[in-house]
Amino acid sequence: MKALSSTFIAVLLMSLATCGAQTFKGVSALQGETAQTEGFLRATAVAHDPLEQKLDFWMTPPHSTIPIKRYQVEMTQKLHVVLVSDDFKTFLHIHPQLTSTGHFTITQKFHAAALYYVYADGEPNNLNHQVFRFELPIGKTKNRSRTLPSTGMGVHVGPYEVDLSTVRLHSGQMEMIDVEILKDGKPAKDLRPYLGVPAHAVFLNDKDLSYVHVHPIAMGGDMDMSKPVATMQDTMQSPPEMMLHVSIKEAGTYKLWLQFRGAGDKLYIAEFTMLAS
Repeated sequence: MKALSSTFIAVLLMSLATCGAQTFKGVSALQGETAQTEGFLRATAVAHDPLEQKLDFWMTPPHSTIPIKRYQVEMTQKLHVVLVSDDFKTFLHIHPQLTSTGHFTITQKFHAAALYYVYADGEPNNLNHQVFRFELPIGKTKNRSRTLPSTGMGVHVGPYEVDLSTVRLHSGQMEMIDVEILKDGKPAKDLRPYLGVPAHAVFLNDKDLSYVHVHPIAMGGDMDMSKPVATMQDTMQSPPEMMLHVSIKEAGTYKLWLQFRGAGDKLYIAEFTMLAS
């Protein structure tokens, strides 16, 4: 039997890798909004390790196969991707990089096998936020229950205590939630901006998985939400007191992940259960 040529082997390996890819069409997930584009995700296992995936995102105009190539920068990035395990116990926030072809790519190592809800949030072609949800199985998955225990208005994460003014919201109206981050019982003085703002917040409805994205502003900051938020430099001190302007459109139970950067440039996540009536 003749030895296989290196070219044939390369083509064979490429074909095997392609066969391992999963392609998904996204579901519009921004609460109360209808998408004006279409969103897609292709996930390919790296080196046959199902926990390590090459993720490829792109958006197209409706009924088109041509990827959009122009995106606005929002919170220092052109695409925000949030990955949440189906039991809501794992939360990841990553930023694939835009290529010249209109595809955003990144290689991501997942913590464990699970079904992940993947949210891609971007602003293409001068449109408002386009948010798509994909359901991505990683490894051998099994049905897992999701419970959201009451957290109260204060939680501890690392050396910090994060306090909210309320965990009860009213659907259909804009509300303000005061946020205070304490260290040793005093307002934290070692906070740094995250993505150019004091913190980052994502709310997910535990039933329909709709997505609400909020970034806090400093207490006493500009209240005009129609204006672009000024980007904070990484070297600046981030305020320990801030406000979340949030508009929940559906009653229900929500999980809130509040991300902030603390001492040593470490990223922390404070998790809350919110109830909207």
